[in-house]
Amino acid sequence: MAYQEQDAYGRLWQTKLTANDSTPIEGAEKLGAVRELADGRRFRYVQMTGTAGALGELLMPATLVTVTDATSASGTGPDGATTTIITDADAAFTADAYINWYFQLATSMTGSTEPLKIVGNSATTLTLEKSIATALASGGTDDGEILAGTAAGILSSASDLDVAVIGVCVGTLTQNYYGWVQVAGPAAVMSDALGEGESVCPGGNADGQAISADTDADNNIIGVCIGASGTNENGLVDLRIA
Repeated sequence: MAYQEQDAYGRLWQTKLTANDSTPIEGAEKLGAVRELADGRRFRYVQMTGTAGALGELLMPATLVTVTDATSASGTGPDGATTTIITDADAAFTADAYINWYFQLATSMTGSTEPLKIVGNSATTLTLEKSIATALASGGTDDGEILAGTAAGILSSASDLDVAVIGVCVGTLTQNYYGWVQVAGPAAVMSDALGEGESVCPGGNADGQAISADTDADNNIIGVCIGASGTNENGLVDLRIA
């Protein structure tokens, strides 16, 4: 039996949970969107920007993109409302590649540092979800960064137990393709070895693998093991990823 085709509210999913698409279905899903099945399992729609993921492998946010010597100006967003447009004249962004990512100013800059969602971008500009509270320096001396948040991911780093995790692959997710990762409920999770009842976090011996939490308070707990696994095997974990 395949995954259920309806969400927790009885609505049909526009994009199948097994999707591994080179391009997203037009208008069907937004990057970072979450859907829930009637049994409580939850899934997030993402782009895989790094090495391909496989069943049970963990994703962390995609690599940030630097923005340098930026300026800000008032402009019009996709919905016709007034917003802020950030310009990096030296950039070579792929058009609309960063929709649903976030722009954040670097520390100690002129403009306000509130992270703001990106709703559109050209080769040199980023259109923000709303107007920035404090404008950037007019002379183009402010730097910033584009953060994936939960919109796009790469395999979580090996031996790093405190990285952010945005989901777990439910099947193959090819580099630069789009699909769903699981964030809540029972799921297959690849690990070094897990024991039943143990707290689970990223940081196994290979990228994308989980490991049992240690005593470090900084561990990022992503769930609890409810079905033990051996080394380099998938075990059953009750996920609790935000």
